[in-house]
Amino acid sequence: MEVGLSGKKVVVTGAARGIGREICIGFADNGAEVIGVDIIDLEETGAAVTAAGGSWYACTIDIGNPESVAEGCAWILSGHPRIDALVNNAALYGGLRMQPMEQIDLDEWDRVMSINVRGTFLMIRDLLPGLKVAAGKVVNISSGSALRGSPGLMHYVASKGAIIGMTRSLATELGAHNINVNAIAPGFVATDASKGLSEMYEKYMEMTIMAQSIKQPNNPADIVGTTLYLCSSWADAVTGQLCAVDYGLNKH
Repeated sequence: MEVGLSGKKVVVTGAARGIGREICIGFADNGAEVIGVDIIDLEETGAAVTAAGGSWYACTIDIGNPESVAEGCAWILSGHPRIDALVNNAALYGGLRMQPMEQIDLDEWDRVMSINVRGTFLMIRDLLPGLKVAAGKVVNISSGSALRGSPGLMHYVASKGAIIGMTRSLATELGAHNINVNAIAPGFVATDASKGLSEMYEKYMEMTIMAQSIKQPNNPADIVGTTLYLCSSWADAVTGQLCAVDYGLNKH
């Protein structure tokens, strides 16, 4: 049974790779028009979306830069005044390294917060006119690390905790416009970014799988189904919620 996304206009940030790319392909498989946003090259995602039969538009935005967000969102709205769904997936994660909190550089802390928290806020704020037209859906990608209080990446974990609070506050505020706002908390997903965090990646992944109810790796494609559901009319009554998609790693 289709989820009723055919012809919908959806914006996905962090679309160039990993979870974002898989979400774009999932929307394309269901007939949506996909607007992919990233600061890096989007050519491979665009090719995958068009191969899946979807309509594709690429927009380069640095979500850590308010001027870039404003300009990019204005361009998006000029061609797509109706935004049916916004998936805020972009985050600073790859390139970080696990370290004690007292060793986190203040500039790195600010950079994580400016991209992961402020950038998400800016994308919602600047695309709000289009979301209001559509009575659209917003899905923010948080992280199970915020539920577990994972050590070694305190700034990243704090930023993803902020996403949960932002989601619940905006669900209340934007409900007046019939806009649904929800969040997804993936587990430890097998992405290139995760593999670059530590030389102990394989050991950490093994330990994570053992802690899950279902013993298999959490892959980017696992996040797609829940995202599509939350962006569809099937989830019209669902807002302000956090969905853990992690094979039972975090139970809350």
